[in-house]
Order: sequence, then C-alpha cells, then structure tokens
Amino acid sequence: MAAGILLLLGIGCGGSGGGSQTPTGRTFAAVPVIESVDTPSCLRFAPDGRLFFTELTTGRVRVASGFSLSATPFTTLPVATAGEQGALSMAFDPQYNTNHFVYFCYTDAGAGCDRVVRFTDSANVGTAETVIVDRLPIAGNHNGGRIGFGADGKLYVTIGENGNPANSQNPNVLPGKILRYNPDGTVPGDNPVAGNPMWALGLRNSFGLAFQPGTGTPFVSENGPGCDDEINRIVKGANYGWRPDQPCNDHDSAFVMPLARFNPTIAPTGIAFSTSDAYGFAGGLVMGSYNDGTLREFSISGSAITSQQVLVTGLGHLFDVTEGPDGFLYLASSDKIYRLTILPSL
Repeated sequence: MAAGILLLLGIGCGGSGGGSQTPTGRTFAAVPVIESVDTPSCLRFAPDGRLFFTELTTGRVRVASGFSLSATPFTTLPVATAGEQGALSMAFDPQYNTNHFVYFCYTDAGAGCDRVVRFTDSANVGTAETVIVDRLPIAGNHNGGRIGFGADGKLYVTIGENGNPANSQNPNVLPGKILRYNPDGTVPGDNPVAGNPMWALGLRNSFGLAFQPGTGTPFVSENGPGCDDEINRIVKGANYGWRPDQPCNDHDSAFVMPLARFNPTIAPTGIAFSTSDAYGFAGGLVMGSYNDGTLREFSISGSAITSQQVLVTGLGHLFDVTEGPDGFLYLASSDKIYRLTILPSL
C-alpha cells in the first residue's frame, strides 16, 4: 500500500445547493450563470475567457462570452448516444494562442468508436477538422473519454474497460487504461512500452482528469462497481488493480492503492484543481458526483489526501467542474451551469 493513503468511507452528504457552512467557516452556494442547456458533459475556458462546453447527447459544442451563448454552435459532433456514449470531453492545445487548436473526444455514430478530433477555432466556429486518434474501442458503458494536456505537452486520454475487467490487466488492449499521445496522435518515445499509448493500467472507468499545478501529475476520479469509487494519482507505468473478482476495500500490495475510496458509491465525475485564493483552498482538488449532486474539496499534501469538505450538494447530477480565469469554480449539472460563490457571513 502506498504511504499516506486516506480512506474515505461512508461520507455523508451534508450541505445544500443553497449553501452550507464548511469546516473553514465559509458558506458556499452554486449560482446559475447559464440555464436551459442540454447535458453539458465538459466545461473548459479558452485562454481569452470564453466558455466552451460539450453537450453529451446532442453533440453540440457551445460557446459563451460573458455567459451569453452564441446562437450557432462551434460544431456539432456526429455522436452515438447509447448508454454512456456521446460528446465526452474537450481540451485546448497548450499553444492555443498561436494555433487556435481545440480537441474533442466523442463517440462517432458512423464509425462505431471513440475518436479524438481537432478543430481550428475561427471566430467561434470550428474549422479544419482533423482526426488525431481513431478507433478507440467502445461499449454501452465504461467508455471513459476524458482528454487533457499535461505540463509535458502530451495529450492524455482516459478509456474505460468497456465492461470487461480483464481488459484492464491486458497491456495489449486499450480499454482500462490511461493513454498518452503526442498532440498529433503519435505515440511518445518515452511511454512505458515502445509504440504503445498506454501510460497506466488497471483502471475501471476514469471519469475525471486533472493535472496538479506545480508537479504536473495527472489525477483521475474512478467509478467503482458496487463499492470503492476512487481518486487516483497516476504514475507512469503503474497498475491500479482493477481486475476480475477484485474485492471491495482491496489492499493487495502488488497494485497502487487509491488516495481515497468512497463507500457507498457516489459516481464521481469531473475533477479540477483550484489554483486561486478565491475560496481559501488553493491547491485543493475539487470533484463532482453524479449520484448526489455534490461538490467536494480535498486538500493534498505530497501524494496524500489530508482532509476533505463538502462545498455544495443537492444539485441533481453533476457532470463536470472547471476553474475560470476569474479564479472561481464552474459546475455543470444536467441542465445548468453554475458558479460557486461564497455567501456573506451573517
């Protein structure tokens, strides 16, 4: 077992969407900034401050300036929508200010696979579509599909085990892994196995992906079966232990243990790091959950979680969270986008 692991078992919800006092003495609330949207699965701010988001089942990519939506979508991806398929996530190229590249991962209805594509942003319209990674295997569930660029400039992709736990332990297949590519879709020469995009294995269905400021280390939220939702710190070549017949509360030292476990399960979704002092927890990891509509914050020291707090809850199904250029956090539920605010003290 890795040192410093904190097991979070049976965490209660606490709080409310209208505000709940945390252990820090602050009271947070989620205030809608965009309403009547259709399942926004991923939120990302462009370097110029515009908010982009993907709609899971329509395939539309929407753009908002000052939280006013453009009438015309950036693009509409041709998505399949069975089970957990759809428009899954997006990311801006690290060199966006010069190349204007925007990347998307989605389930392609015609090809019957997940793929990563790149567009060039031209005045709120996606142009010059280019396929970057193709033929990522899919199933009705456990597709993963989160993408993001690390501090190393590489493109990371989460892919679930497609409902087959044996896939996670097989290094010769893609499901159940964290994948790492160059921005053009080629495989980096310093990946664990030459010519193989696999960066880490033994994962079930990593939903959220974020990179820790300062270290650049990837963190993922992981959906468990009937037990053990997780937060994992991703290390090159590491095996996180998901396999057929894995027991609950597994402590097999052959595998890397999670930083946190959740029992009962909460269906963790998007994660992000808070980098500003707006809320008083700079450096903390925030995570949404689908089952209870809760946003939690986790303080991290080294490679361990040292404390956690519920910020808001009761927001329906949360899909994603991201930090805006103003330092505030923005959340996506099934039909609204919120800003996390601090209520004044009474």
